[in-house]
Amino acid sequence: MGFAADLEKLVEKAKGNVEKATRMVVILAAQGLVMKSAVDTGRFRANWQFGAGNLNPATTDATDKGGMATLSRLQAEIGAAPIGGILWVSNSLPYAQRLEDGWSKQAPAGMVRLTVQELPGAVAAYVRGEL
Repeated sequence: MGFAADLEKLVEKAKGNVEKATRMVVILAAQGLVMKSAVDTGRFRANWQFGAGNLNPATTDATDKGGMATLSRLQAEIGAAPIGGILWVSNSLPYAQRLEDGWSKQAPAGMVRLTVQELPGAVAAYVRGEL
């Protein structure tokens, strides 16, 4: 089954609610980004931000080595956001691009490009009830 078919099944699983399906895809993307992030102090992992319509350039001194607090926050923000424009999950720390480019031995393949590659599989797994 292709990605388009998996998206169709995701909308079916959401009982035709395209907004709910869209939120789920963004949440799956956020999970990939957060959990693939290199972790030293946990600050980079805690700095994934959600924006609806515009990129959210905020940063925080918070740390989250395990990622669950960040995922919980992102899920709540995604759940409350208006759907219909561009939705962003971004990290504005000054070293984010270096980490994406393989600067860290903990995440030598980056986070964003891997998450984008794996997102169709994550959607398919969600549709099958595996996530």
